[in-house]
Amino acid sequence: MNEAIRVSMISLGCARNLVDSEVLLGHVVEEGLQVVKDPEDADVVVVNTCGFIETAKQESIDTILSVARLKEEGNLKGVIAVGCLAQRYGDDLRKNVKELDAVFGLSDYSGVPAVVRRIVNGSSKRWVATVDGGKPKGPRSDTKRFLLTPKSFAYLRISEGCDHTCTFCAIPKMRGKNRSKPIDVLVEEAKNLAAAGIKELVVVAEDSTAYGLDTTRKRQIHVLLDKLGEVEGIEWIRLMYAYPHTVAPELTTFLREHPKAVKYLDIPIQHISSPMLKAMKRGVSGEQVRGILDRLRSEVPGIAVRSTLIAGFPGETEADFQAAKELVTSYRFERLGVFPYSQEEDTPAFDMPDQIPAEVAQARVAELMELQRSVMHGFHKGLVGKTLPVLVDGYDAEAKQVVGRTWADAPEVDGRVLLPKGAAEAGQMVQVKITEAHEYELSGKLAGAAKKA
Repeated sequence: MNEAIRVSMISLGCARNLVDSEVLLGHVVEEGLQVVKDPEDADVVVVNTCGFIETAKQESIDTILSVARLKEEGNLKGVIAVGCLAQRYGDDLRKNVKELDAVFGLSDYSGVPAVVRRIVNGSSKRWVATVDGGKPKGPRSDTKRFLLTPKSFAYLRISEGCDHTCTFCAIPKMRGKNRSKPIDVLVEEAKNLAAAGIKELVVVAEDSTAYGLDTTRKRQIHVLLDKLGEVEGIEWIRLMYAYPHTVAPELTTFLREHPKAVKYLDIPIQHISSPMLKAMKRGVSGEQVRGILDRLRSEVPGIAVRSTLIAGFPGETEADFQAAKELVTSYRFERLGVFPYSQEEDTPAFDMPDQIPAEVAQARVAELMELQRSVMHGFHKGLVGKTLPVLVDGYDAEAKQVVGRTWADAPEVDGRVLLPKGAAEAGQMVQVKITEAHEYELSGKLAGAAKKA
């Protein structure tokens, strides 16, 4: 009996990309190939690339080149690029990155195992193919997945693509228009995840509050969330990527009243200055953004609000920047990411006048993040002495501690709670008394017996 062909996956970029990686590996397993964690142990490595901003594109290229060295140094036979960068620059990758053996755009990844077999068993000459390099299809079913997340949580991708025309963003060009998945399909996916022991659904999309618009002409996110709340075994439902002026009262009612709703919302605002928001084509003024943020506080008491800001967008004046600083200190986001503007080709902002020097943008990012560090540390200090439910993600061998998350922490982008070794296992929901506050983390101890995972 021949030994199974071994495939390793490196998934870069966002949570939506990770779902693509899990679906691709689901096809790999279904076709009788073996998934291995380390590229050094693989016959073929698949790199799921990100093409969102310049730093992500460079990371994707660097990863491909780094992995390709294993062809000379080890047993690796092939490297495949998939994902957003492959969709956006497929022809360039084929021509210029000779280390690649195959290039897939955003496509039906069911054909990848056959390509893997051909690379491993086929001719010695380099074989490169771009599969489905046109517009992304969909929405696709994510039912068969090889989960790459801990036992505690999984991402549920509810739609693909985006209808907005933000001047800084290339995502609609890569991923196409918003395409919502049917509610019954998503409920089935959630049931499968619950059967696998998953406790938290992290609901993701390019624009989650646009869910249903393409199929019913109505925003249906609250309807979907209610249905997901009926799935047995799921304990937390967390919503990411809400578009600011589309947060309806029905959504805040769900967040406030449903027992499985995590009182948390990721709502990327990008700026608070009206001239900047207009230049970004965000479809909302600074006053409206502030009104929406204040609504969240009043309509969902105890909510943790996560957002993102862009610093250094073309034309950003000192007054615009001061407005962003004032928002950070006055609104006091529980969670905030700040990113320098990235000048992306094929976006309207690429050719805008008054481009801000990179060093100025970076300095503004650093200043905003310094303000946010103080805000977040204050928030964390306010939790010391309280007993909170914490979902355990697993054991951090480097820190030598068990790690978990509170309601205020989305996986991979927010903070975490450190617990003593042996306190609990991945997938357990535990009551934790918070004992110490740090800038990005909390420390605590069990306040009772751990619930069975």
